[in-house]
Amino acid sequence: MACFEWINNDLLTGLLSEQHGTSFKRLIAYDVSFATKKGDNYASEMYRVSVQYDIGNIVKKRIILKVMPSGELQQKVMEENSIYSREIVIYSQIMPRIYELLRSIGDVSIISPLCLTTANTPKQMLVFEDVSEQSFKMMDRRLGLDLDHARLVIVKLAKLHACSRIVYEAEPTLFDLMMEGCISDDPKKQTFLPYYRRCVGQVMRLVQQWNKDGRWNSILGKLDKLQDKIIPYGCDVYHRRDDCFNVLNHNDIWVNNMMFQFEPGTGVKDVLLLDYQLSFYGSPGIDLNFLLYGSLQPEVRKLHLMELVQLYHTTLRGTLEQLHYGGTIPSLPDIHVEIIRKGFHRVNAVFQQMPVAMMERSEDADMDLILGEGERSETCRRELFDNPRYVSILPALLHEFDLAGYFD
Repeated sequence: MACFEWINNDLLTGLLSEQHGTSFKRLIAYDVSFATKKGDNYASEMYRVSVQYDIGNIVKKRIILKVMPSGELQQKVMEENSIYSREIVIYSQIMPRIYELLRSIGDVSIISPLCLTTANTPKQMLVFEDVSEQSFKMMDRRLGLDLDHARLVIVKLAKLHACSRIVYEAEPTLFDLMMEGCISDDPKKQTFLPYYRRCVGQVMRLVQQWNKDGRWNSILGKLDKLQDKIIPYGCDVYHRRDDCFNVLNHNDIWVNNMMFQFEPGTGVKDVLLLDYQLSFYGSPGIDLNFLLYGSLQPEVRKLHLMELVQLYHTTLRGTLEQLHYGGTIPSLPDIHVEIIRKGFHRVNAVFQQMPVAMMERSEDADMDLILGEGERSETCRRELFDNPRYVSILPALLHEFDLAGYFD
């Protein structure tokens, strides 16, 4: 039985008063439900609240409460990475500046849902408009993005990156919490990192099952060594070079952090990017590798990857030019160099993110169990990696990564 007692009249009255000020008169009625299925948002808990209230006229609407996760290990990871503080800065200070820039060139794009207010008690939370009221909905994370959906995401991502660069150059201190990545050399921020090694172990287990004739011996040997190298390689992804073109990376750009709007009879129309909890200021190659290798349907990645990178660059360059950016705008080859330079992040996407994205029964998911140690956690991870959908695409990706040198 779901426990919503903490979402009560006093809490909602306070949140609505914070949003509307003296216009708010009284809360008339409310109803609470889960906004997502368990396992669909591993870094937060999401609640949908239907409220009816008086601000001089009667308003009926739905809001989303995004709350720090309840799992002990999850909470520790969130606290180590300043998750809550980071996201508040992005939604309350950086995003408004990005929208000012876009509106100045006549671009009415909306990149993310509107954050209405925040609170620290009884839990840390952000309060959002419920964009499902505007017919936005989540896709089936197990299938990945087709080309039409991927194009929309790429365009929004490029606009976020372009505008963030200009905001950073004007007010760099706004990005203080975004200057360190979620894979860190800092010994105080490594609770999550053993999971990376455990995922390599699961991939090795699968490869050993395929290796009846020894064809996988070379890759197996490299994967064995990768267990000790994956964390330093991951840290290198988040090492920033100041002589390169850096941007605000969403840094968790996968299917469940997107909501799509559809036009009847014409298909997908728009996308919003959600959840900036891990956002990082650094190479655009971070987001591009994670998106292109963690969220696309295999045929889309195989046939249209270069097209999507070109679309990204065209949108990035066009946005920067319209905003009269005074710095050096990266060329299309420059973007390809960044993708290659941060290419190990595609290994992270396939080894860590993809098994979670493809899991069949997210309602059974327990992220503390997936991240943890012990036999129950190992059993849970084995089930994730044994997913036939994942197993069917992994061999080709392993060969690609091996040829690219990411296992060396």
